[in-house]
Amino acid sequence: MLIRELGLPVEKIDACKVGCMLFWKDDKHLEFCKFCGHARYKHVKGQKPRRKRSAYATLQYLSITPRLQRLYASNTTTEHMSWHVTHKTENGVMRYPSDAEAWKYFDETHPDFATEPCNVRLSLCADGFAPHRQYDKSYSC
Repeated sequence: MLIRELGLPVEKIDACKVGCMLFWKDDKHLEFCKFCGHARYKHVKGQKPRRKRSAYATLQYLSITPRLQRLYASNTTTEHMSWHVTHKTENGVMRYPSDAEAWKYFDETHPDFATEPCNVRLSLCADGFAPHRQYDKSYSC
């Protein structure tokens, strides 16, 4: 896997087949889902119990901290990570997220965060996510 070759950690967390819960932290020892009772592991005929079992579903957690540390480790990418502080804007024209009113409002509301050029603002992208159970194919976030 490319992520492992880059030296970035991937944590695999077993999940319920139905999606009710993650077998993580205090629940990592459980064999069945707390909510629906579904088994955590697939049953393979002829396989000895407790021997390299396969979970029905697995979540791959990619921690963001080592990725951000890696971006700041290079002089080239560090410059890009703090570009929002140094770029020039034309009043009334929004070309980048840092030109938006929401960004400016955040800076005014959290001045301690805004004054540090290395601080990073993160956003969420949910390609194909349909809010409020709108399963119409013509609408997607």
